[in-house]
Amino acid sequence: MCFEISRCIQVVAVLLFTFCVLMAHPSSADHLAKGDEYYSSFDNEHALAEYQLAYQEHAYRYETLLRLVRLHNDMGVITLYKNKTASEAQYRLALKYADTLKQEFPDSVAANFWFALAKGSLIPFVGVREKIQIGKEVRQCLHEAIKRDSTFAYPYIVLSIFERESARLSWFERGLVKIIFGEDISGSLQSSEQWLRKALLYDPDNSFAYYELYWTYKAMGDTTRGIDALKHVISISPHNLREKDQQEKSREILHTLLAENK
Repeated sequence: MCFEISRCIQVVAVLLFTFCVLMAHPSSADHLAKGDEYYSSFDNEHALAEYQLAYQEHAYRYETLLRLVRLHNDMGVITLYKNKTASEAQYRLALKYADTLKQEFPDSVAANFWFALAKGSLIPFVGVREKIQIGKEVRQCLHEAIKRDSTFAYPYIVLSIFERESARLSWFERGLVKIIFGEDISGSLQSSEQWLRKALLYDPDNSFAYYELYWTYKAMGDTTRGIDALKHVISISPHNLREKDQQEKSREILHTLLAENK
């Protein structure tokens, strides 16, 4: 009888010890959930700390890699016009995780998109030849993502940016690229608008699509529709610091435009 009681006590003790260890060392899922709370509260620093802990627990988990790519890309965008060196460092970290994500989950729509975005974000920091090569690879990944899920809005947004920036090149710049690198670069503002309208068809409350729509209309010289696009950005509640930063910029631009067009 005493032996059985002693045995029960030992089992209970082991269970209590195991419980305490688990509570003291949260799982990667717990870290992700905590990180998501910080992320949606505009606290990227603490969100990153939690995501990194989740990464230490399970380096190749899909959800963890996805969050690390997204967060580092966000931080790259936010710091782009404040500190280009810091911005490039964030983008390169995003690409590091995006590359792993794409290798581990090659059939994932999101993996193809985030790799394309992370890779494309490096374009401002490289030379002309590399810009052209990155552009090709990015477009390929975006079209692959669309092929796998034509209702996923984000690839259309990035394609619209490529169309707009290509359309803004002068005939002289296009000629130089053709002569030196043997590449034809073409794009149109109308195609940029069409890609964005398609993104909004599948995701009507996508603030990024409206923000890029403003820049496309600005390139067209269409102030009225540009103002309307900015008003949409401001009307959509931000879900993270990048969206909040984008909304603040939109508010500043809108204020200036309304003052100029009184």
